[in-house]
Amino acid sequence: MTDAAPDPKLATLRELIPATGAGIYLATAERGPLPAETAAAMRDADDWELRVGRATEGRDEDMEQRVEEARAVLAALLVADPSEIVLCPGIDAATDLARHIAPADELTIVGHVDPNTGAVTNGLIEPDGGAWVALDASLSAGAIAIDAAALGVDFVVLSGDKWLLGPEETAAVWIGPRARNRANVAASSGLARTAVLGLARSVGWLEMYVVLDWAFERMASLAQRLAQALTGDGVEVITPITALAAIVCFRLPAWPTAEALIELRRRVFAIIESTPDGTGIRASVAWFNTEDEIDRFAAAVSYIAGHTPESLPRRPPLIVR
Repeated sequence: MTDAAPDPKLATLRELIPATGAGIYLATAERGPLPAETAAAMRDADDWELRVGRATEGRDEDMEQRVEEARAVLAALLVADPSEIVLCPGIDAATDLARHIAPADELTIVGHVDPNTGAVTNGLIEPDGGAWVALDASLSAGAIAIDAAALGVDFVVLSGDKWLLGPEETAAVWIGPRARNRANVAASSGLARTAVLGLARSVGWLEMYVVLDWAFERMASLAQRLAQALTGDGVEVITPITALAAIVCFRLPAWPTAEALIELRRRVFAIIESTPDGTGIRASVAWFNTEDEIDRFAAAVSYIAGHTPESLPRRPPLIVR
């Protein structure tokens, strides 16, 4: 494929995410890389507490400010009000909070993106008979635009450590009007101070420095590019091209998934994973990927697909003296 000149903005941004230099990072659906700015802010906060302790005057007030910062940037992401956002220590805690607020045994969890196919749920929600619905946006938040209130759901739960590039075990819940009428909930539900700081810093960095509209447009283009490039002999693309978010799932019918992953990691240093059900390969693109990376990865898939595990020429092992 022929591309325009490299985007200097992209080059600058990639330098600020050091993990982009470790290989072709296609595992953001599992866990995204940390921006250097986020890692530095979290390290500085830990160093400060190491020097002066964790019972200093004003610490509680500082924590409240950090929580409000995180709620504000997440609200901007979801086209919501900060008062509608609750921070949680992980996606399970976020889902449990939604279950706690909804009437007993009446909550349905709907995945915004199928983890095994990469397909976005279309015709999302048609609440019937007062059904309570929580949208699990773990695989869409930060990858595609989300307007929480326009979705017709009671909750949106999201993970902070995927496309939002936040620390591990960070999450949040958007609480819709019907749910807010049932319960008064705290701004944060047990998220540690450093994690709150890191989440706020990463999401704020994405919104103000990267710019979400640019990121969304770029990810849509890269996902389409990869899906189209993988269409060929020996490759079965699982993700419908009309329902792409930022994940492209595929199979190599002649290859066990585990062996195909090993070859892709060896040949192009792909940071890649299998689908959760183990039946396919899941490539999750992000705005920080380059077109060259997508093309090199697709070329490696095509090459492997043209062989079987028995016929593929093996590269000699690296000998270190």
